[in-house]
Amino acid sequence: MKTLKTAALLAALTLSTAAQAQVQIILSNDNNEKGLKGQTFEVLVDELETRLGDQVAVEMHHSGTLFDQQSQIQGLQLGAAHLISPTAGVYSSVAPKVGALQLPFLLNTPEKIQEAMADPVVRDAILPDLQKQNIEVVAVWMNGPRDLGYNADKAIQRPEDAAGLKVRVQSAPIFVKTWEAAGANPVGINWSESPTALQQGVIDAAEVTPNAWRGSSTYQFVDHISKTEHQYSFYIVGANKAWWDGLSDEVRAGVQASLDAATAWNMIENARINAEALEFMAAEGVQIHDLSTEDRAAWAAAMQPVWQELGTDLVGGAVMERLQAIAAD
Repeated sequence: MKTLKTAALLAALTLSTAAQAQVQIILSNDNNEKGLKGQTFEVLVDELETRLGDQVAVEMHHSGTLFDQQSQIQGLQLGAAHLISPTAGVYSSVAPKVGALQLPFLLNTPEKIQEAMADPVVRDAILPDLQKQNIEVVAVWMNGPRDLGYNADKAIQRPEDAAGLKVRVQSAPIFVKTWEAAGANPVGINWSESPTALQQGVIDAAEVTPNAWRGSSTYQFVDHISKTEHQYSFYIVGANKAWWDGLSDEVRAGVQASLDAATAWNMIENARINAEALEFMAAEGVQIHDLSTEDRAAWAAAMQPVWQELGTDLVGGAVMERLQAIAAD
């Protein structure tokens, strides 16, 4: 009996120790589960559970149920979430220089964005500001080209066509300044509120990627989508730095390998998913409009003040030269 009691006690202590050693990983997605980001998060969850098994307890929260677009940065900093993936511009609230990575009509492909994020000159200028805010950049995921969806009597092809248009944007300078430069009236509201805002006429338009238009079903509330592709939207996956640094080498390596696998999936799938989204919405009756080379030149010219204010003035001439060189490749 004593032997059995001792064995039971040892087993209980072993289970208790294992439970205490299990690492909690809380993932917060401010967008829906069906979109590209939601799917990428699900790949990450599968990879974490496959690679790390009982070493981790993974919690996945979609659709802003834990933190929305505006509150997720603070939630990450406080450790209430361990990994988030906002669009790059959202980080501007704590690290303004990040906005330079999303200057309109600059870095317009996934490959150029990845190159910029790996460039020593660019990293040294931008990433330390995030680290000082308890945020460690651990991956970059693609979203797609941002396109303008709207209700109007005619297609919007050039900046002057957007004059006075009430455009939903994220409340970050890079998005606000972009549409102010076009003469539009940017309105900062959460994406989850956009369908109602479009229905009620609070806004006339929004500018998100094709997969976001389709995944949220918000395309149902606009008549047109112009393929402005003014920014190639991407997500910076941020980890709570204190949590990240506190992981064991083994667990951190497993988490990073999982992030790398999810990133590889995302890089392959983003072009296909966005193209399919445009085809689907066109079949549903949304009028899709391409821009000519001359139209794009007019938009790019209108955005030069934004390059100066949120580019050169913030990160300096040397960083802007690197970004422009990468964009020109």
